[in-house]
Amino acid sequence: MNLVLSLTERCNLRCTYCYYKVSHEARSLVMSNDIMESAIRLAFERTLKLGQRFLNITFFGGEPLLCVDAIHRGVEFAKELVRERFGEDVLLGPPTTNTASPKFRLRFAVNTNATLLNAEIIEYLRREKFRIYLSLDGPEAHHNTCRKQVGGEGSFNLIAPHIPVLRELDTVVLSVVTRENMHSLSEAVRWIQAQGFRNMTAAVDFDGKWTGEEFDVLAAEYEKLAAFWIELKRNKVPFYLGTIQDKLKFRLTGQRHRKSSCQVAEGIVACAANGNLFPCTRFITSKPDAPYILGCVFDDPEQIWSGPVARDIQDFFNRDKEDCEGCALRFRCHAHECACTSFYSTGSVRGVSPEVCTHERMLAAICDSAICD
Repeated sequence: MNLVLSLTERCNLRCTYCYYKVSHEARSLVMSNDIMESAIRLAFERTLKLGQRFLNITFFGGEPLLCVDAIHRGVEFAKELVRERFGEDVLLGPPTTNTASPKFRLRFAVNTNATLLNAEIIEYLRREKFRIYLSLDGPEAHHNTCRKQVGGEGSFNLIAPHIPVLRELDTVVLSVVTRENMHSLSEAVRWIQAQGFRNMTAAVDFDGKWTGEEFDVLAAEYEKLAAFWIELKRNKVPFYLGTIQDKLKFRLTGQRHRKSSCQVAEGIVACAANGNLFPCTRFITSKPDAPYILGCVFDDPEQIWSGPVARDIQDFFNRDKEDCEGCALRFRCHAHECACTSFYSTGSVRGVSPEVCTHERMLAAICDSAICD
């Protein structure tokens, strides 16, 4: 089970493509301790009910490092729940392949822009075996194109001093591709790999405004990325580049994104700062009239997990989209498989964005061509 806690809607950056700039418009709400503890308890009990022995808790925002004390409280509260239930020391880190082990494991993660890191925070993240999801687009000029501070200046220089230690931790780099920075995408990915990071993905900012000419530019960058990835693999250099690798994985293994990677139906719950619960991260907002609210952390759990929104999400998970019927790419396509992408690009989990569809066809063709050459 995965629990995402949106500790705060506040953020010290104003990234141009932030998908929360509307849903977190006021940028002021902070999660109370009661809501955080209730969300952790709810997810813990749900994990046990599903017969699982692993709970991942991701501290999210806004910028969660604005609430370091809350992160400390959340970690200790989760550990105490496990101790009370099982009377044993808490195991930290990812689940093991030993399915026979009865031990319950906790894993903590944080999505951060890394601008507020210091030695004390880094040591804490290391000690508690956090996975770090790092918002980093590339070298200074590329990164600063879109990831700006409140005053408009770039944020790269606040992150750069921490790169040497971040690459030694369990860090996944998350980059965003926009029309403004796409021209240097392949160079940015090469730079990230050269810094020593071994795990990253680059996601496109689908805003409904991409043109055919812009997709042509992006396609040329993807071709360079695919060639770079093939080069690394041939030389046995460990580097996970989700943008290319996932498209190939789903083709070569016969898996589909919804069944192997997406957890929207049962494996994840996201808690907004006001306690409202959502099926995944992109849905999070404290707005009272928001779509896809599963319930509130103080509601009856049975109503949360079996209510109309939960049933609607389960139906999405189990049913193919009519618009995609007959498409050979649909099981490896974010337009068809990803509830989050569908929601933020169309407003509905069942919608299909022509922009996303075009992108996915283009990317799949480039990836397939790269391994056939």
